Amino acid sequence: MNPINVIGIGQGKRDLTTTHLTLIKGADLLVGGRRHLKMFADHTGDTLVITGAIEQVIDQIKENMVHKKIVVLASGDPLFYGIGSTLSRHIDKQHLVIHANISSVAAAFAAIGEPWHDAKVVSLHGKFSQFPFSSLAGESKVAFLTDIARDPVYIASTLINLKLVGFNICVLENLGAAEEKISWFDDYARVADLKFASPNIVILLKEGTPQKNTPIKNVPHETHIGMDDSLYRHSKGLITKSEIRSISLSKLELVRRDHILWDIGSGSGSVGIEASCQIPWGQVFAVEKNQTRIPDIIHNIKLFDRSNIKILNLDFPEGSDQLKDPDRVFIGGGGSALEKIMNICCVRLKEQGRIVINTILIQNMETAIRVLKQNHFSYEMIQIQVSRSKPMPYGDRLEPLNPVWIISGKKPQSKAEVK
Repeated sequence: MNPINVIGIGQGKRDLTTTHLTLIKGADLLVGGRRHLKMFADHTGDTLVITGAIEQVIDQIKENMVHKKIVVLASGDPLFYGIGSTLSRHIDKQHLVIHANISSVAAAFAAIGEPWHDAKVVSLHGKFSQFPFSSLAGESKVAFLTDIARDPVYIASTLINLKLVGFNICVLENLGAAEEKISWFDDYARVADLKFASPNIVILLKEGTPQKNTPIKNVPHETHIGMDDSLYRHSKGLITKSEIRSISLSKLELVRRDHILWDIGSGSGSVGIEASCQIPWGQVFAVEKNQTRIPDIIHNIKLFDRSNIKILNLDFPEGSDQLKDPDRVFIGGGGSALEKIMNICCVRLKEQGRIVINTILIQNMETAIRVLKQNHFSYEMIQIQVSRSKPMPYGDRLEPLNPVWIISGKKPQSKAEVK
């Protein structure tokens, strides 16, 4: 059985070595996309065009590899979102010889003189097409591998719709070819109004561009768990304090990036904002009944550039049918309506979901535990007493904050687990 040589073309025929060219010339069957095969129009052996029906292509390769020398042509690096990755899933790796070459992303960053070890790389091809753009809020450097439908116009329009500000856009068309064109834009709308040649790559930068006289956008505030309370705008100290916020978020156990979180009694939005950084592919529903606090939530969301938070000015559970079923629930308010709020949340919470309730009231602590028991949740409770240092003329003293009960519960997986 002959080995299958998978050769990355790089950015063009000029990137191929003598060894590559000898293997291609001696192939009995040359496999590749139409653009790749066109580069070797004088090839005397058989050819096989890679189309959307990749399974059929793989079947034909398997049938021919016993008796024929096969070379598969790939764009850039075969193992970087390329045909090499697909072949390695269907053909024993001992029969594959991968010839790496410069990837299109590496070539794109080289073309603009920008390092890319810290870049987020996103493919918009096929199964990768449903990319959650809201997750880019915390990124400063992104490269997109585009396709016909999800092109620079699609990217720019999505950024506009999600109000993801601060990026400069670079579109690199026909990279490595004679028709190569590199264009910079600091206005998304300009990209959305143009047409671009294919293939192309899109790079987003938040740290300015190599072009002169291109204004640098403001970078949204960097985020982390337990940010200082002073960074948030809030009313009369109505904010989940930094230390309590950190512990509450740990109890939510946001282990998946696509969790749905209900933040009931959102207040300043601090818990929902920091949670949204942990679930960039998910969504936070910030529910606040007090209309005067909504401007604070809006301000803080814009400050931290969080696009995956939806604000609802509702007296929960009113309007709860507008919310997707949650994986996690945080209740930072509730007052006398806590029992009613919790019962709705316990019903709507997904199996194995978690709910966290913060309260300073003894009565609400007791209510929370009782409702969790009634709904057959496993639960735990901790009390947190935080004291912060305050300067004095000859030293520091500790000033205590209100003690807080944090009650967390987990929904059973099925009725069979309920004892």
